[in-house]
Amino acid sequence: MNMSKRTKVLYWVITLIVLLPTALSGLPELFTNGPQSTVDAYQTLGYPLYLMKILGAAKLAGAVVLLLERSQRLGEWAYAGFTILFLGATASHLFVGDLAHAPIPFAFFLLLLASYALHNKLRTQLSESVAVEQ
Repeated sequence: MNMSKRTKVLYWVITLIVLLPTALSGLPELFTNGPQSTVDAYQTLGYPLYLMKILGAAKLAGAVVLLLERSQRLGEWAYAGFTILFLGATASHLFVGDLAHAPIPFAFFLLLLASYALHNKLRTQLSESVAVEQ
């Protein structure tokens, strides 16, 4: 397997590890009142419950943008949004003293960073291969 194909496979594996649970958690947040565990977490963190709908929509929209790969600019916004989501969740858990749950969104943030780095590497490889062909 050449380097570009290996990078692409690694990118998609890491990206799906981040996006699937994030997007799937956004579905019930957007379309229902959320699972009781999510409601409890929002209340523990001091968040208003209507924020669940906003974050649910944002999670789904960001996942669609990254999966479809149609616009570089929208992709950058999606990565920025997920960064804010994961770092905000990490900080929120730390600020309320919920040390047991803080590492989970931080781990997703680290995976997101890896996805972003691989995405940029693939974009660079693609532009270099186009330059060589010309």
